Amino acid sequence: MMGKYDQAFADCDGLIEKQPKNLFAINNRADVNMMKGDLDAALKDYNAAIQINPNNVRAHSGRGQIYERRKDRAQARADYRAAAYSLTKFDDLDVARARAIAQERLVALTPQAPAGSTGRRVALVIGNGAYKNVHALPNPPRDSKMIAGVLRDVGFQTVISVSDLTRDKFFEALQTFAAEAEKADWAVVYYAGHGFEIGGVNYLVPVDAKLAADRDAETQAVALEQVIAAAGAARKVRLVMLDACRDNPFAPTMQRTLSLKLVDKGFSNIEPGAGFMVVYAAKHGETAMDGDADSPFAAALAREIKTPRVEIRKLFDIVRDDVWLVTKHAQQPFSYGSPPGREDFYFVAGK
Repeated sequence: MMGKYDQAFADCDGLIEKQPKNLFAINNRADVNMMKGDLDAALKDYNAAIQINPNNVRAHSGRGQIYERRKDRAQARADYRAAAYSLTKFDDLDVARARAIAQERLVALTPQAPAGSTGRRVALVIGNGAYKNVHALPNPPRDSKMIAGVLRDVGFQTVISVSDLTRDKFFEALQTFAAEAEKADWAVVYYAGHGFEIGGVNYLVPVDAKLAADRDAETQAVALEQVIAAAGAARKVRLVMLDACRDNPFAPTMQRTLSLKLVDKGFSNIEPGAGFMVVYAAKHGETAMDGDADSPFAAALAREIKTPRVEIRKLFDIVRDDVWLVTKHAQQPFSYGSPPGREDFYFVAGK
């Protein structure tokens, strides 16, 4: 910040030479390149940071600023969304600053809803079952195909249905979906597969994850924030449904390196921002059942979505009661947040 760029580079380079994956140093060097006006070098460092940790707030915020300067507004918005949306309340000072910039620029670059919007609805449906390093899950691919079919039946214009995603394919699907969500009033995500919480962060697990240690979740799994960021581009309803509150399959062999709480069962509770709704198949600390054919949550959801004139908030209350009953009080779905309060939303409006 004093303009002594050579000294700044020397400090960053010295640390990176000793610790090639030190994200703080890589982001600092990218920031120095930004101040100096070398956008290509800054972009290279931000890309490196995101490759190490796809959930890195500072790198997404910085890369968004580069894309905005280069007039690539769609990519800028995608990076700003990745940096802006968070389910946690505590950031280090440098992360908080980067997130604030991303939030401000995202508002400035987000297009307004066109007059006479027709209520376009899009969905991303993921079923991860063919895990390579832990036990496979037979139901998620089947459940996801069922939910995708129901969403098409009730009139969703675009339904992206994918199964057995690796980490890279998972992020590709989120990027594709975010582009669709920008043109939509509703953005809905359904995920079935392994998922759990580590160190206060909720993660969805790609099929190629190894997770030898708890810290590996940052680089090998997909943070729930990134899923919410992809849906966040929609204008009205942003809904994420997680049929994934199962035991952490990596827990028996996972090395504990974090001084934070580690949850072996399910997800932690969250506080999504205004206009978001996140629905878990089971509440905090519980595990969701697979069922003999379809999971209890997926079966109840597929049935109730098709019922006309059930407002979305009430619909998930009914799904909760159905699952609670069919599992004999062993599983209770739970919802966090809600859509905008001044309007009712229906999967099937009816007459």
